[in-house]
Amino acid sequence: MNSHSYTDEISAEEMYRLCRGRIEHEDNLIVQRLSWLVAAQSFLFTAYAITTNALTAIDPKASGRFLEQAELVFRLIPTVAICLAVLIYISILAALKAIRQMRRFYLSKPVPSNLPPIQTSATTRLLGLSAPLLLPVLFVSVWLVLLLNGPVSK
Repeated sequence: MNSHSYTDEISAEEMYRLCRGRIEHEDNLIVQRLSWLVAAQSFLFTAYAITTNALTAIDPKASGRFLEQAELVFRLIPTVAICLAVLIYISILAALKAIRQMRRFYLSKPVPSNLPPIQTSATTRLLGLSAPLLLPVLFVSVWLVLLLNGPVSK
């Protein structure tokens, strides 16, 4: 039985390209997820503003099914937005974990000095990750404030 691993069969340059490609793929997924987050949150903020205007335009004496539905939507929009932000945040964390695993895998092998680093420095990576890591938290925070300070049913 042969005891060498599959990585012994490919060159260091090919390993570099494979690992770098996987890291780029995960990074692209982060960008896509962040785009989804911003687009969805924009849509939900618009729906929330429209619902707010509808609630302010309703005659309080004319309460009924429409008012109940408008108040329900007014509470549901922030709830959906929070869930969406949390789910996207989890998927961003999963991509970051995959990138970290790929980086560790690559660095566990002998790295030729003629190849550039597989990624930038830790500080640069951390600064670059500020938006993917903080935007979902920011959206959740704003929605929680709106949800907790919304109109109170009579």
